[in-house]
Amino acid sequence: MTILAVHPGALGDLVLFGQLLRALADGRGGRVRLVAGPAKADLLAGLGVVDEATDFDGLPMEEVFADRPTGECKLPALTGPCDLLVSCFAAGDPPAERRLTELTSAAEGLFLPVRPPADCAGHLLDLWADRAGLPDVPRPRWPVPAAWGREAGVALAAVGVDPARPYVVVHPGAGSRDKCWPLERFVELARRCRRSPVFVLGPAEQDWWAGGVRAELAAEFPLLASPPLRVLAGVAAGARAYLGNDSGPTHLAAATAAPTVVLFGPTDPRRFAPRGPAVTVLARRPPAELSVDDVLEAVENV
Repeated sequence: MTILAVHPGALGDLVLFGQLLRALADGRGGRVRLVAGPAKADLLAGLGVVDEATDFDGLPMEEVFADRPTGECKLPALTGPCDLLVSCFAAGDPPAERRLTELTSAAEGLFLPVRPPADCAGHLLDLWADRAGLPDVPRPRWPVPAAWGREAGVALAAVGVDPARPYVVVHPGAGSRDKCWPLERFVELARRCRRSPVFVLGPAEQDWWAGGVRAELAAEFPLLASPPLRVLAGVAAGARAYLGNDSGPTHLAAATAAPTVVLFGPTDPRRFAPRGPAVTVLARRPPAELSVDDVLEAVENV
């Protein structure tokens, strides 16, 4: 069976989507071709979650919404036929769903919402599994390739961290500021942490905390700035613990089996919590109501 999967969303959504795809492929004995943002698609392929990766941005996806005859479209030749189409792209738009199914010559089309409907109190991944006819989706334990682990070790050593000794990854960012525990609390926790803390900042956080704030952080702690996703996966997988907000990197850390503490605020962990074998969720609205003592205890416990 050939499964064509389409999801142009953010990293955290792709990590959950990848868990569904792996369960589908294992259950049906299929191969998965993922169409997503290039770095994220390559990440899941490198982790062995999917078999092939295709850049969503490099495909003429506008043809899904055009009236051009199928025979004149480029998309069919670029995606190839499939037995099962699984897509969060165009979901909820019946004409677009039919058109994408036709363009990909899919024998079956499964379109999934990117967010649970208001009347669904369960986790998004469980909703997807139910619609895909799966009894459940196993908790992920995605092994990181040895080459990625070595590259992560080089990156850690470059900022003064011995990758052979226990360290804790601290990722204080997220897709939006209202999801974030205050930066000064992360700093206080890192000062009190018994293991060596390593801060990781992505592009968004580097913009938020540019200049002096970022320089002060780097002066006090080892800091990895916008590491490639394969390096981030290797760093997280090798950590004694990972601490982060509700974010894509936190979902990735949990899926690599890193002992993960995730802080939730405006979003509901019952719907969106990371899945992994060792995930501790702390939730308050707003997240600033979480104390350093409570979070530090959770980190030390994992």
